[in-house]
Amino acid sequence: MNRFLKSILKCSALTLALALLFVPIGITSGAFQRKSSPQLKRVDELFARNCARCHGGDGRGDTPLGHLYNSPDFTDSAWWQKNSRITSTKSLRSIITRGKAGMPAFGKKLSASDIKQLVRRVREFRPKS
Repeated sequence: MNRFLKSILKCSALTLALALLFVPIGITSGAFQRKSSPQLKRVDELFARNCARCHGGDGRGDTPLGHLYNSPDFTDSAWWQKNSRITSTKSLRSIITRGKAGMPAFGKKLSASDIKQLVRRVREFRPKS
């Protein structure tokens, strides 16, 4: 392997390691706080485990992997308006299940109920009009 490729691989591994280290901090100290219940806790854990590496604990997509994959800012009302064709519950469920662009498919990893809860969680980031 040439030196340039080794350097790229090391940089990528370091970026991923740093992203994994900082995701829990963003989730616990984020500005978005919700009342706790067992179901909300479960949804938050699902989001943290499967989505936050790219989308951030606060839904802004401001993570190293979020920048790499151009993750959307779910808290941006302009994003919701511009992407209205893909933000319906049905479309979001399909994207989580089948994946899209750089986002992996979660249909074989998560249950239909888990995916439904994640869609609700993503929609909670949408600013209230």
